[in-house]
Amino acid sequence: MTALLDIRDLSVAFDTDEGSVRAVRGVSYSVEEGEVLGVVGESGSGKSVHALAIMRLIPAPPGRMESGEIRFDGQDLLSLDRRRMRDVRGKRISMVFQDPMSSLNPVYSVGFQLRETLRLHLDLGRGAATGRACELLELVGIPDPRQRLSSYPHELSGGMRQRVMIAMALAGNPRLVIADEPTTALDVTIQAQIIELIKELREELGLTVIWITHDLGIVAGLAHRVNVMYAGYVVERGPVRAIFKRPSHPYTVGLLSSMPRMDRKDAGGLRPIPGRPPDLARLGPGCPFQPRCPLADDGCREAMPPFDETGDPGHHVRCWKWPEARAGHDGGLSLDA
Repeated sequence: MTALLDIRDLSVAFDTDEGSVRAVRGVSYSVEEGEVLGVVGESGSGKSVHALAIMRLIPAPPGRMESGEIRFDGQDLLSLDRRRMRDVRGKRISMVFQDPMSSLNPVYSVGFQLRETLRLHLDLGRGAATGRACELLELVGIPDPRQRLSSYPHELSGGMRQRVMIAMALAGNPRLVIADEPTTALDVTIQAQIIELIKELREELGLTVIWITHDLGIVAGLAHRVNVMYAGYVVERGPVRAIFKRPSHPYTVGLLSSMPRMDRKDAGGLRPIPGRPPDLARLGPGCPFQPRCPLADDGCREAMPPFDETGDPGHHVRCWKWPEARAGHDGGLSLDA
């Protein structure tokens, strides 16, 4: 099967007062049509920067694409000029950002912003755009959609605003939607509603989704495959069931161990990852996780490991000590609850 999105050796750097900082380092992966890919990691791991690179939204300067290839539906996005990339952005690939209040314009109504999106990408007249805007609001579960067209962003709840952002992302009938931590600012109940909405829309519309989050619990019930990022690298990738049941990178093990779990019967409670996230301006030659890793030795400090196959189909890890990390874990997280 041909991948809808195929990324090879993507690296993104930013010029800072401390020199050049590489925020994304040699990232490679593919996404199949109709798939949901979860991308997880701490703040600063490169999740959002790599998504902005896909959309060609890296500000230059100070940012720049150092290397790589991004092929969408067989087309190299990095070779497109600005006008042709604008035709891709929003119409073929769209993005839902973390904070709808900073994404929606506060001085324009919801209807105006939806109509402008529809007229831009689908060349609809005002009447047709208004009708389609109502359909989109209804599709994402907003009641009284025609009345809501006249509402301003500040008149809506956080969950309603995020639903509007999802409606805008769907306005151009895209094939790929990138959701960048879209539920972070919402309470748990609304988070669950938005996640269920994405599941329904994927099945109904055949969407392909990249869901970016720091919360492994979210992707457990949503994604088909997972990329775990740390310090700009993808350090582990594979099917969601394999990642959760047999995590093989010490960082993935740490993320799972720090999650609240209903099936954990020990009295130890949560087990946080020791240390602090790395300084990307001062990474050494070895594995960037080694200062925080209980299994690290001199070899980990000397060289970055290549991807290794774990034995599970499609499950790869970038760690010299992955057999020990897997053996030392407590059996993974159940996905059957």
